[in-house]
Amino acid sequence: MSRKKKSIAALRAAIAEHEKLNSSAPTSAVQQLVEAFLSTNNPAKRAKKINEIKSRLEGVSEMLTENSELLAAEVEQALIRAATGYTVTEHKTKIVNGVKTVETAEKHIPPSNAAMEFYLINKKSDEYSRTGGVSGDGGGKLDEILEAIKNG
Repeated sequence: MSRKKKSIAALRAAIAEHEKLNSSAPTSAVQQLVEAFLSTNNPAKRAKKINEIKSRLEGVSEMLTENSELLAAEVEQALIRAATGYTVTEHKTKIVNGVKTVETAEKHIPPSNAAMEFYLINKKSDEYSRTGGVSGDGGGKLDEILEAIKNG
């Protein structure tokens, strides 16, 4: 099996496992990892959060190590979603007196200032910086996120 096929299979397995274990989870594995990265500046706490997510979701670690191009695209999409906010649909299954019912609820995740900052500094570094002046080449912020997600 080729590397690409293995990566796709690992991604499918991770998604299926995630959906099976967390049917009401509001975000994808990569989205959770990006948000864990953005939620703290403390490297030790950040690594702990990332490792907790990776340990809960079978197949994610394999996908992260085997397909860096897919990971980079997924991280960028997760940053955009986090920066602009998004809506998720949660499904909760209940069994009462032998009758199965599924409740559906929409949940709005508000925009994240940290995600906006990371995305703009990385993609529009000639126009945006943390200090308000013009920055250099973006400082490799996307690379920083990718590295933290891969290595915890």
